[in-house]
Amino acid sequence: MSYNPAMRAHAGTLVWRTGGSRMLAGYHRPAGPAGRRFPAVLFLHGFPGAEKSVDVQRELMARGVASVAPHFLGAWGSGGLYRFSTLTAQARAALRAARRLEFVDARRLAVYGFSMGGWTALNLAAREPGLRAVVAVSPMGGPECADAGTRAFLARLSRPLNAPPAAVLREDFRRALFRFDPARAVASSRAPLLLVHGQDDEVVPPSVSRCLARRAAGPVRLRLLRGAGHDFLECRPRLARLAADFLCERLA
Repeated sequence: MSYNPAMRAHAGTLVWRTGGSRMLAGYHRPAGPAGRRFPAVLFLHGFPGAEKSVDVQRELMARGVASVAPHFLGAWGSGGLYRFSTLTAQARAALRAARRLEFVDARRLAVYGFSMGGWTALNLAAREPGLRAVVAVSPMGGPECADAGTRAFLARLSRPLNAPPAAVLREDFRRALFRFDPARAVASSRAPLLLVHGQDDEVVPPSVSRCLARRAAGPVRLRLLRGAGHDFLECRPRLARLAADFLCERLA
């Protein structure tokens, strides 16, 4: 009988190239025997990416689920330029990289996205039918969110990113919301979907998630949390448990 030592849970950083640029990702690997493959969740951060949902990743790790959290191009150490119109393609590249990891069970993958990452997660699921589940938290909407009020918002939040000039980024944002409307994405995806939105969201109105829930073609759960703003700082433990319960149920 061969000896298969147990490994402690650990976190680390991955690097690969996509579109000619370096892309970074953090990961969490649960404790378990060397050589074991775990179900895994791809975590997609919002714009600009200060909130990376590490608490949710650690909740999943404690339950035996790995996570891979890429930094989109132009953000937080990844190379290239930040562009909304390429986020879905970048997420697909990150999913391919996650599938190749020695500790990931490529047959049991899900995606979790926050804000712009939630928007990307919904579009990713429409193009990757093998995903077991999707969680979109405070997801950005489609054309209904491409109004003039986003101008100052985009200019302010893009400061820590390697991004195009403000006018170019605004046009890229508008174009992306029309081309990758999440309402069309959920209508073509059968992956089980959890939508979580704060009732007091000051960035993306809860009506976006209500609309997506009505349009979803597959199984969908909508949770509107009272007292929660866009970033859920008022109820992070509740959000982490809610997302982890749903994902573990679907990845079991």
